[in-house]
This record gives sequence, C-alpha cells and structure tokens, in this order.
Amino acid sequence: MKNILSILAFICNSLILTAQINGVGIGTNTPTHTLEVNGNTKLSGNLYFEDPGTYTGNSAGSYFLVRDNSDNVIKRYVPATSEFSAINSTVYFLTNVSTSGVTNFDTGIPASKYYVVIGGFIVRGPNNNSNIVITRPNNSGNYVPQYSTRSFIENGTWRIKFTPNNSRVFDVAPEIRLSISAYRRDMLTTINNQISYDMNAVTNGVASIPAPVLP
Repeated sequence: MKNILSILAFICNSLILTAQINGVGIGTNTPTHTLEVNGNTKLSGNLYFEDPGTYTGNSAGSYFLVRDNSDNVIKRYVPATSEFSAINSTVYFLTNVSTSGVTNFDTGIPASKYYVVIGGFIVRGPNNNSNIVITRPNNSGNYVPQYSTRSFIENGTWRIKFTPNNSRVFDVAPEIRLSISAYRRDMLTTINNQISYDMNAVTNGVASIPAPVLP
C-alpha cells in the first residue's frame, strides 16, 4: 500500500498538478482558470462542450478551429492568410470577347480544393455600351435561351463557358461580367446529388431538402 501511494505521489509531482482555490493547474503552479494546462494536450476520446454558448460578436474578429489531419492537432484557420478563404466571391470582367463568346476560360482555381458556381452575369457592348444584339441564323426562328453559361473542370482546374446558343453570334465584341463563387470542399461545402423534379406543366413545386452526401 505504501508503494502505491508513493507512485501516485510521484505521478502527481511529475505533472506539476496543483489544485488551488481558483483552479487546477497542469504544468503550472498558478492556474488562472478552473483548469489551465501549460503544454500540449492529447485526448484519446471525444471532447464535449456541455454549454458552449452562442457567439454574437463580429465575425471579422473570430476564427475557425479545424483539425490538421497530418498531426490531428486542433489549429486556428485564418482566412486572410489562406490561399483562398472558405467562401470566395468575385466578378470576372472579360473584355474584347470574341463574338462567338467564351468556350474555355481557365480560372486557375484547383478543382481538388474548391467547388465553383456562377451566380449571375451581365452582357454589354464595348465600353459598357447597352447597344448589343445577337444575330440569328438566316434571321429567322425564335431561339431561346439566347445564351448560356456554365462552369466545368478540365485538367484539374475550373473553367468557364459563356456562349450564344443555336449558332448565334454577338454583333460586336461583348463585355461579360460573371459573378463567381468558390467554396472550399474541405470546410463548408458538400456536393449533393442532382435533384430531378417533374413540374407537370404547373408553376408551383415542392421538393425535399437536399440530403448531404457524407464523405
């Protein structure tokens, strides 16, 4: 029994575990909180927060906590120092575009890390001139829609396509503004399966909430 007590005392002294009125310190003799650890902490199980509360402050002064899969360490994620932040929004302003549009514009955004969507677009004539039209083959037929845009992956990066439909062309070299959003695949974004819904020629429709596809 005496040996067991000696071993327990040795372990406590090795950890410099100090229980004081204002808290418990591991690696420190002067804890300033209920539990203060001076050094690295390793957990073999789960970490629970019974009542973490709600943060209502300015998001510009807060950070994400993420786990680095290379060493399993919880680290602070700072968007300002990252290659791209969690959600990126920008406008590509393409000028002197071919009258046939854009078939393959390389954004340089790596497809392995980000998912890119086109939120909207504006088409104008040179020098922001609103006087621009699309010609029709043989000047006949109502071709709708007039043009279309999409993002796609090629050779590991996201590309953009914006072209008139049905062999149409612009009458002058257009200026195209494309609103682009890029989402980090490993943080806030899940890519769900396609949702198909038969509208049955009515104007209303109700669909279920997309179920996230777990990795």
